[in-house]
Amino acid sequence: MRTSLIALLLTIFAAGSQAAECGGADAPCEIEGGVYHFAAPEGANPPALLFLHGFGGTGKGILRNRTLVAAATAHEYAVIAPQGLPFREGMKGGSWNSFANPDRRDDIGFLIAVADDAAVRHGVDRSRILLAGFSGGGMMTWRVACDAPDSFVAYAPVAGLLWRPLPDFCAGPFRMLHTHGWSDPVVPLEGRSVANGALTQGDLFAGLALMRETMECKRDAPDAVAKDGPYLIREWTDCAPDASLTLALHPGGHAIPKDWAELALDWLTPDDAAQ
Repeated sequence: MRTSLIALLLTIFAAGSQAAECGGADAPCEIEGGVYHFAAPEGANPPALLFLHGFGGTGKGILRNRTLVAAATAHEYAVIAPQGLPFREGMKGGSWNSFANPDRRDDIGFLIAVADDAAVRHGVDRSRILLAGFSGGGMMTWRVACDAPDSFVAYAPVAGLLWRPLPDFCAGPFRMLHTHGWSDPVVPLEGRSVANGALTQGDLFAGLALMRETMECKRDAPDAVAKDGPYLIREWTDCAPDASLTLALHPGGHAIPKDWAELALDWLTPDDAAQ
């Protein structure tokens, strides 16, 4: 009996050590199907920002974005940065299956598994994970929101949305904050064709119309408009219970604004922002 107890304690200790060691920029956590990186704030059971890199990017690169990580941890949020798979052989970075290609990894299932693993391994509050992403990661964020909205507490894509043709409807409703640069030439507000015309990015305003329908918003026009620093904010809040849609436009191009994390986390938890 004593031998069995010691063996059990050693197993638990080894698992705990592995959990503590994995997650940094150079030591990703491995799960079935891929890996993710992790940065923790002070305290136990934190909420988390699960952020998806852009096309050709890496989860390691997100974790090395000191501005984003510092802002998130200052808000007492963990940062989870999963790694997309290469789009083609020889590609150094990764991409996301925002096309729902059955021959590629099921990235909705993978992201849910990442969130579940972070909850078990790192003590993240599974009920308070915000899914966000930049460019191709933003496109994947839209896809998860549209197809599996109950997977995360809310969605905050940056400079990326669904491909054309847009779906006829999305599951929902849910909460979304979409951030976009007014002068973005890579993913312009109106979208553009890429891959020699094989793929066409969605028009943001058509996407917003789809979201208003999904959220069961009462009007096409926003309920409120405001200016917050560099952002022009348009909000639809007269929607289904626990649903809202917010558009934040900024004058920049194809980039994550430096103060985006503050914007997103203050939007997600306005009571915390008021303190």
